[in-house]
Amino acid sequence: MSLFPNFGTIYCVNNPFSTFFITVAKRLLREFILTCTNIILMQYAPIIIFAFNRPDALKKSVDSLQKNVEANESDLYVFVDGPRPHKEGEAEQVQAVRDFVASLEGFKSITTRFSEVNKGLGPSIIAGVTEVMNKHGRAIVLEDDLILATNFLSFMNQSLEKYENVEEVFSVCGYSLRLNLPKDYAFDAYFCPRSSSWGWATWKDRWLSVDFKLEDWDAVERNGKQFNKWGGSDCFGMLKGWREGRNKSWAIRFVYSQFCQGKLSLFPHKSLVDNGGFDGNGTNCKSWSRYKCTMDITGKKAFRLPEEVSVNKVIRSSYLWYYGIPIRIWSRIMYAYTGLMSH
Repeated sequence: MSLFPNFGTIYCVNNPFSTFFITVAKRLLREFILTCTNIILMQYAPIIIFAFNRPDALKKSVDSLQKNVEANESDLYVFVDGPRPHKEGEAEQVQAVRDFVASLEGFKSITTRFSEVNKGLGPSIIAGVTEVMNKHGRAIVLEDDLILATNFLSFMNQSLEKYENVEEVFSVCGYSLRLNLPKDYAFDAYFCPRSSSWGWATWKDRWLSVDFKLEDWDAVERNGKQFNKWGGSDCFGMLKGWREGRNKSWAIRFVYSQFCQGKLSLFPHKSLVDNGGFDGNGTNCKSWSRYKCTMDITGKKAFRLPEEVSVNKVIRSSYLWYYGIPIRIWSRIMYAYTGLMSH
């Protein structure tokens, strides 16, 4: 009779390091099997794309989306805004976008909405997301200048599934800043305040909880300093800019509601979204930006997501640096410099 099994048993019992590693291996294997099972059984969230007048940017964005294997099992909604009156050449550009959208295939289903009038990005997103949320209960939302990693849909769907019934989680974001994470940080994602609008997702109850009208402006002003402290020095200024008609941002109103409710957003460690609008042609982006990111090129499909919904102090400090006054001043200098150099 072979002595090898007995020797192995004795060795493991008498060697605490072997016992530890076997225990860890079993736990990791169980987590891997559970994650794979959840992926197989997962109901994929519908994807919404908001497009306007840039057919080339949209084609690149859709091409990156279709490199996600989950795309062909996902319902796609595409909203195309109408051309602005008296904007020379824009009607032709918008028509080129519509023609491309009409030719799309490779998704579970495709629904298109072509506006005859120009609504603007903010109103278009509020109306479009509400429509899809009321039908599906969750959604992944994209704009036409975003380039996606091949595992973007994996992360978004796994996160939507995991935190659906965790009320403290307001949204899931695909974009991530270049942050300093603690060396012993064990997860592939982290929680922070202030949701990002570059490739994001949420659930119907969170979306419908947002007050986009903000009719009690006196209460908003009283919250201004705390809003900035919570999410960054530019928060209230952006909200006031919307109030005064200087921007049409839906995102800052979404974030303000998140602040009022004291909820958090989930972000990947490395970004799964790159903003192609940094070429200088995007509606709200410039060619130089402190928001340029490090993309996840691993392609991995299983993510270690935090069990506890809380903010790591080191990560929060690194996150809020990007919204501090010094870096905002430097950004304005760089915007002006790159603008001069481009002429």
